[in-house]
Amino acid sequence: MTDPDTTAVWHDLATAGGLWAWGDEDGVAPWTDGDGHDVVPLWTAAEQAELESLPDAEPGEGPVFLDVEALLDAIPNWAAAGVGAAGLQSEGGRFTLTVPLTELTERLLRLQVDRPA
Repeated sequence: MTDPDTTAVWHDLATAGGLWAWGDEDGVAPWTDGDGHDVVPLWTAAEQAELESLPDAEPGEGPVFLDVEALLDAIPNWAAAGVGAAGLQSEGGRFTLTVPLTELTERLLRLQVDRPA
């Protein structure tokens, strides 16, 4: 059975054609979760990215939209840097939903195949 929170994220991803991250012109930096693992923070809305990130923001950082292709291009770099998961929902700076990058990749590839040309 699929978690309703996860289903909502996948639906929002398909509808928007991508996800929001927090970063700058140099890219998206991973966060460290409560267990000490590096996680790429991604959200379904720019407002949520801003709400969760602004308190710790560096100058020049802001919400960055990554479409499906940009996400697929970035995942190998994140994995090479030791990141194993994406945080897809957070509250108060803590992730409430994470998925392995392999699952995110599978979902993104499925979206590419299922999208009309």
